[in-house]
Amino acid sequence: MDRMKKLIETLRVLIQEEFNGHIRINFSQGSIGRVEKSEEFDDTTFVSAAAKNKGKGREEKCL
Repeated sequence: MDRMKKLIETLRVLIQEEFNGHIRINFSQGSIGRVEKSEEFDDTTFVSAAAKNKGKGREEKCL
């Protein structure tokens, strides 16, 4: 339940900062497994989980 509270608080902060992108939430057996955030700047998309590195250098916020 702590992860859900942290996720909700993080979403509130992102809303206040006018987040422009998308969030992917993976659930595992009913609880939050992983949260990935991608943000758009101008016309270019910067993806946090870079496919080129196949997981290396992946920016994830684990709650």
